Amino acid sequence: MKKAKSNRAKGLDVGTSFINCAENQGKRVSFRAIRNSFFDMEDTSFTKRMLQRTGINYIKRNDKLFVIGDEALEFANIFNKEARRPLSGGAISPREKEALPLVEILIKSILGRASHKEERVAYSVPGEPIDTTLNLTYHRTVLGEALSELGYAPKPINEALAVVFSELNDENFTGIGLSFGGGMVNVCMSFMAAPVFSFSICKSGDWIDGQAAMAVDETNSKVCMFKEANLDLTRTKGLSRMEKALSVYYRNLTEYVLKHLKAKFENTKEMPELKKPVDIVIAGGTSLPNGFLQLFNCMLKRVKFPHTIGKVKMAGEPLNAVANGALISAIAEETRE
Repeated sequence: MKKAKSNRAKGLDVGTSFINCAENQGKRVSFRAIRNSFFDMEDTSFTKRMLQRTGINYIKRNDKLFVIGDEALEFANIFNKEARRPLSGGAISPREKEALPLVEILIKSILGRASHKEERVAYSVPGEPIDTTLNLTYHRTVLGEALSELGYAPKPINEALAVVFSELNDENFTGIGLSFGGGMVNVCMSFMAAPVFSFSICKSGDWIDGQAAMAVDETNSKVCMFKEANLDLTRTKGLSRMEKALSVYYRNLTEYVLKHLKAKFENTKEMPELKKPVDIVIAGGTSLPNGFLQLFNCMLKRVKFPHTIGKVKMAGEPLNAVANGALISAIAEETRE
């Protein structure tokens, strides 16, 4: 992971599952993250005292109390319900009326206000989806406006291009970035830091959780917690029903992504002349289970690409790569002025 060298900008990864912030502190890059989830409860004096006594992170809005962050998922499992998300499928959820104000609160809690006038922040946005229709203009605009309200000069950056910026410095920012997030898989082919093509797929971690939950009759939240804590994709024998279901849908998702990547490679008319194999770098929370890289390479062998693939590697810090790449982009914009 290339580390940026400035103290006057920030990078923000606005993901469906987590919001991550990157900024320089002295000679190192520091990261902060919060789970992009909430769980609503009735606003009673007893509930409020209980939340305050246990140090649970919550906010009050209108006549409701909203538990936010990791505790939202824990409360959902306690009450056998689903945690709610401000984002759905990679964009501001149209079905959650509290989505925009809550995501603004979560961003402020992790990013803070600008430290000086017009401080630069680059924030991640998904590529155009190839398998659904999303209002990305609205998503990109309202996030930019929220950041402006905090005093920043915001700039959107494609999520998968940010992975390239973070991880492929030694390859002159040439290669394929894949970000396996909660709501989407984002893909970008970059040549010398310029995107050749980019797109997103509206299947990723949440889709895996949902399909596996239906297969074993559990809530998505319980499947998600199991996946994050216990899933090992290298295991093939003695699997529980949940492990088996998750393994099936991980294979299905990986094959789906690679088929679309191959098609995009073949159908892009203005492909630059590539004189050496193209590297692939993978990031995102959905890629974290042990054995994911082996699974990806196994599925890759079944797909005949029109160009030789070089190294396939995980990002140095898969959860932070997008935020770090956004930080690098923000600093580059600042130094260009």
